[in-house]
Amino acid sequence: MKCVVIYTSVDGVRKKRPYWSLAGAQKWCHRMLGESPEISWGFHYAISDDGIGKIEVDGDWTLRDIFPKSEHPPLPGEKDKE
Repeated sequence: MKCVVIYTSVDGVRKKRPYWSLAGAQKWCHRMLGESPEISWGFHYAISDDGIGKIEVDGDWTLRDIFPKSEHPPLPGEKDKE
């Protein structure tokens, strides 16, 4: 198993799914939150634009991998884009 994705929502829904491919994880996550949700880098989760759903990932992939279209802070060693 490469990654476990946990989806929770404000109405109490909780889904935990294992993924062995990045494409599979991206497809489900994008369906649940959209392709570029807001990402809380300090707390390591992504939240839908309407604030209803939240996704956390645990494993070989990061939120940066799952949601490449979201804005990302620079990685250590990267320079800020101007």
